[in-house]
This record gives sequence, structure tokens and C-alpha cells, in this order.
Amino acid sequence: MGARATTVRHGEEPTDDRELLGPRALRAWITGERDAHARVFLLESAAGAGAVAAVADAEDVLLLPEGSASVAGPARIARYAGDLAALGDELFFGERGVELQDYIAASFVQIVGPTAMRFFDASSWRAFLDDADLARRTGVFAAAMIDPRVLLADRRALASPGETAAPSALRIDGDGRVHLGLQGGVIGDVDDLPALLAQEHPRTATLGGIAAAGDLVAGLARRDWMARYLDAADLCKMLRLSNGAARIAGFGWSFLEDGLADAEPVVTDPFLLDTAEGLLLADVGTLRRQLLTPPTAAVVAAMQTSSTLDLAAARVTRACGVPDSHARRLCHDALGALGVHLGRPARAADGAAAGR
Repeated sequence: MGARATTVRHGEEPTDDRELLGPRALRAWITGERDAHARVFLLESAAGAGAVAAVADAEDVLLLPEGSASVAGPARIARYAGDLAALGDELFFGERGVELQDYIAASFVQIVGPTAMRFFDASSWRAFLDDADLARRTGVFAAAMIDPRVLLADRRALASPGETAAPSALRIDGDGRVHLGLQGGVIGDVDDLPALLAQEHPRTATLGGIAAAGDLVAGLARRDWMARYLDAADLCKMLRLSNGAARIAGFGWSFLEDGLADAEPVVTDPFLLDTAEGLLLADVGTLRRQLLTPPTAAVVAAMQTSSTLDLAAARVTRACGVPDSHARRLCHDALGALGVHLGRPARAADGAAAGR
């Protein structure tokens, strides 16, 4: 969401930070990521508000249209103006707004403010996969993916397609039908909400009808580095890196090009970068950054792209010219001091990419 001051009007909602409640809840609702709230319900009209309020608890947030009647219940409430359903729609909390764009269009239109980016059709979905493959091979990311103003819808589903979970982001339309998040299909009627909230669905169900469910899962399964790709794009946003400003390990570049890599970095590991400042280790989760010497970078690279300590130590010995015992100690030190881990075995078809 944008950085301007907000004037969210609430009513009966209890919250310590009223101005940010709506934008934060909407962000979680768009991405599918759990934030401080258990569930977020966006109601397109007053229809069904009573039924939603009856089942929502104090950890939930209801996003209600401005001017709709108040509802009783423990859930926190934020009121919005506008819509977020069709291409070009805008939704506002006071002066803070977000526009809805298609994935393909977002790369060609001028982004002027906070933008939610979703897949409107199969062409949009294929373009996303093609762009991810390109970034994997070359390190060049789609412009919209690294724009700090752009928020990718249903990010959680893309990062964890094999998971199932009870709904945490729901949209109730004007007819009282319950949808999964921003682009998911109908799962039932608001009057059946207690039962609907107890049912688990594949994460990819939030991606709607852009492709057959099996094709969605297969496309993401073949790219088991997708979560890492999304984090790398977030890292570019975090560091304000444009294409060509740095090289990110695993995306068109590897610090150790010894042909011995047999693993991929685990998703939560920090990223090794080659920047104008020097070699950098950056963690998207903690926002921690630190400069590395080339020998330390070699240890990090060996650890993250080796499936066993024996292989990692052998690669460090070869790269740094140190005895095996010293190389093993360096690997253990990297695990404790830098938060890097041995990699997960790479798929055979992707082994070459891991080693590039």
C-alpha cells in the first residue's frame, strides 16, 4: 500500500493502530500471507455482513464498504471505498489506495502508485512462468516483479503450491457467494460460512480458473525454485535493485563455477549477491545484510549448493586452497554465524542451473 497518510474510518472496531489496520489487512488478503490477522473478509456490499460478523473472532478483520451499516461482533473493521475486482479498479482507505492490474499489462503501463497484480487469464499465467524461467537463466527480472509499488496476488499459493489450508482470505460478493481471495472461485454461500471456514483447499485454488488445476500444480512443481524466485524479486525491491545493478546467486550467476553443485539453497537461506559495494549476503526475512570477503563467499556458495558436508568441504578446499579440516570448520562456522545451510538436492534437469 502507499505511503501517504490514511484516514480510515472504523466505527466499533477496537485497534491500536487504526490508520494501518485496513491497508495491512488488505495486503494480507491480496497475497494470501498470514499477517497479524487470522482471517480477512472483504465484503463487496452489505449483503452477508451479519453472517460474517457472527463467525469472525477478535483476530479477524472485516473490510466493509463505506456507508454500510455497522455490525456487532468481536472482529476488527476497516471501511473502504471503491472496488478491486475488474482490471483497472481502485480501492481506497481514505487517501491510501491500490489499483488492480493484470500481470502482462503491469509491465507496459506506467505504475504511478501501489498496484495489486494478478493473473486474469491463461496468457497472463504463461507470461509469469516464462518470466520466471528467464530470470532463472539470466538474472533479468520482469520490471513489475521488482517494482516496490507492485504486490503480487496470491503469492503464498505460488510459493507453496503443494500445501492445503483452511481459507484465510475470503471475498463475499453482492449475492452472498464466498470466493477464495482476490481471484479464487466460489466455494459456497455466506450462510454456510462456518462449514466453509473448516474446509481445507489446495493453495492453488486461490488462483481461480486461469488454468486447469493439474496444469497449475505441474507448472509450479517443475519449478521447485519458485519460492526462491519470489524471494529474490522481493530482495530486489528491498534493496532497490534494478536489472543489471547486481548479480544474485542462482539466477544467471554462481560464485563457484566448479561444476560440482548438486543442490539448491533452502528457501529460507540468505542470498549471495555480487554488487557494486562488493559481495553481499542479504536475508529477506530479517533484512540483515553483510559484506563478505571472497573466501567467505566461497564457503557460503559451497554450503548452499552442496547436499553434503563432505562435498561442501571438498569444494572449499579446492576454491580456497585450505586443508580439509579447516574447510570443514569454515563450513560449520558459516552455519552458525551466517545462517546458511547445506542445500537441498537439485532435480537432475535443474542441476545445470544450480551450478551456473
